[in-house]
Amino acid sequence: MSNSPIDGRGYTIELLFNHRFRLDPYQREYTWSTEDVRRLLHDLKRRFLHSWNPQDTREAVGRYTPYFLGPYVFYQSHGVSYLVDGQQRVTTLHLLLIHMRRLLLEQEQKMEADQLGRLISSVQYGRLTFTVDIEERAPLLEALLDNKPYELSPDANPSVRNLWARSRDIEEEFPTELLGEALPYFHDWLLHRVGLVGIEALDRGNGWEIFETMNDRGTRLSPVDLLKSFLLAEADPSQRDSLNATWRTMLTALVGVDNVIPADFVKTLLLAKHADMSVGATDVQQIEVSFHEWIRKNHRRIGLVGRADFARFITSELKPLGECYAMLRRAATSPLPGLEAVYYNETNGISDQYRLILAAVDSADGQSVQKEKARLVAAFLDLLFVHQLISGYIPQGADMAAVVDQLVPVVRTCRTADELSRTLAAELPAGDLFPDFAKYRLRTDNRRQVRYLLARLTAFAEMGIGEPNRVHEYLSESQPYQVEHIWAVHFDRYKDLVKTRFEFDEIRNRLGGLLLLHQSDNASYGDDPYAEKIEHYQRQNLLASALHPTTHHRNPRFRKFLQKWDLQGLMRPYPRDFNVSANEERQQLYKHLCEIVWSPERLGLSRKHVAPSQRKQPAQAKSATRAHYGVGIPELVTAGLLAPGTRLNPGKNPADAFAEVLPDGRIRTFDGQVFGALSPAGAHVRGTKASPGWDFWHLQREGALVPIKVVRDEYLSTGR
Repeated sequence: MSNSPIDGRGYTIELLFNHRFRLDPYQREYTWSTEDVRRLLHDLKRRFLHSWNPQDTREAVGRYTPYFLGPYVFYQSHGVSYLVDGQQRVTTLHLLLIHMRRLLLEQEQKMEADQLGRLISSVQYGRLTFTVDIEERAPLLEALLDNKPYELSPDANPSVRNLWARSRDIEEEFPTELLGEALPYFHDWLLHRVGLVGIEALDRGNGWEIFETMNDRGTRLSPVDLLKSFLLAEADPSQRDSLNATWRTMLTALVGVDNVIPADFVKTLLLAKHADMSVGATDVQQIEVSFHEWIRKNHRRIGLVGRADFARFITSELKPLGECYAMLRRAATSPLPGLEAVYYNETNGISDQYRLILAAVDSADGQSVQKEKARLVAAFLDLLFVHQLISGYIPQGADMAAVVDQLVPVVRTCRTADELSRTLAAELPAGDLFPDFAKYRLRTDNRRQVRYLLARLTAFAEMGIGEPNRVHEYLSESQPYQVEHIWAVHFDRYKDLVKTRFEFDEIRNRLGGLLLLHQSDNASYGDDPYAEKIEHYQRQNLLASALHPTTHHRNPRFRKFLQKWDLQGLMRPYPRDFNVSANEERQQLYKHLCEIVWSPERLGLSRKHVAPSQRKQPAQAKSATRAHYGVGIPELVTAGLLAPGTRLNPGKNPADAFAEVLPDGRIRTFDGQVFGALSPAGAHVRGTKASPGWDFWHLQREGALVPIKVVRDEYLSTGR
């Protein structure tokens, strides 16, 4: 039997990056989006956490479930692998390895970091050569590798510009669950249990032929096509033509938004309406892997028994809810009146919002009812997201999946928008939604969330005086707005106001001392003294221009806005200087604005109608890590193994940078910052992105300092 001239073989990530890659001239630019990066990181995280146990040895990773990232096509020439198809994935994985190397160095995992370093680049003839060897990208990659600032040139080509943006996405979207003790395990799993299939072409022409065949030719059936075939085959033969026409109408509406939307819709619908969400159920995983096979096996369970049921499923469920889903996905691309929160959630990566919305929407609902239910669900998730981030958690969009999992069965039973409103309102925490706002500030781990808050507050203030809603501009990648510090980074200018550099940094980074400005403006005068910057602020958005007295003179629309929301004493000018008391007043202003923008009553989620017995305590948002293996500081507090007020210390410097366990299980560090988990608290104290929190934090026991992991392991050993 002769060998095939086309060679295909499997490569782990480690083996993949033992090649040196270049691109053929006909290759398109690097075009992956924020959502593509989010999806890759989320898929890798989910598959890894499915296997990981914090009590495993590193050797156990070799038995973890592997993950397949698909094929790529290349040909060899003079010792270089030229990518014909797959540069998007390979380029993004290369960026991921660079970011992980920095994280591992911060955790003092030098051996693993060095291993990644050898995969990322090598030295050839005295020159640093990157594994993805494209000359125009080298300066950016060098800056990323050395963790140095990089100034994007105004004339940078699209690939370099997009590469820079995606590197920032990886930094901001890297799963928080993997920043602690899981990181070295994830490193092992990524290198040795994640793989691709490389298809080696004979030469450039043969590679292009394979690429065309894989992407353009043939009539390969997708899972959506297979589902359609099954449903039509089971329906009444006399109805198949009309059902096919209905199917095509639904498909046209979905494909009009994006070609991948139809499969996403079917998965979302099944998870929203039909999947068993109880603990231990396998429906979710089976639907995500092969939804058409899941329907084949479970059609009777979901009411598809007779021929009429299959026809009804197409005409009365798939078609109307498909149209609703298309409306939602259009709303996700830019703020639409009434559905703005859908866009906000998409911006924050809360893709599970569609599942909760479809769970609440009935296929018989008219479009106005669908929109109102969608508005309520999206506004609820947006409010909860903001509540959690100000409460010390650093929520990522994927972290909201646990909230959605719990609520899907509940909202399925809501028939009317009013019933849905009361149900969601009962899930909100009681009392002050933002009790920790006074200390809320910019940190190394929350820049994206702070930018989001400033964008929302700025847009709300501007709309309040009759200006257009510019939130899309403030949040858009194509309009790079940045967080501006009112105090420039010059401690010496403020020595008469603050005693130490630590105090200077704490005050300077408070939300009240921040604005949102376009990147070009921020760069041009961000270093100037306040007395000079205030003249520039006058020409900026309302939150900035309100610092200048001119904005307050002869401006009836502005005065009316202040009176309507009782802001007269908070939103006032500071013409000469911006001192500590001004910063504190602006912090109060921003809290008041947050209480308006995210008011449950204003959003139609009034808690007044919720019975006292139904009201929840302030949210103790589960981190996804704790949700995975069931143990966090709150469980140890509840079990009586850790008392509220327990003092935690870094093991190496017990007298410095201490922290305290709060009654609800959160961690408050010595500088007043509150965190939802040990790892981000440790990273904050160390000034890094990553920290193995269970190993980093120690407590006193019998006169000695022991890692808090010891207490967790004792809890796990009891079988609870």
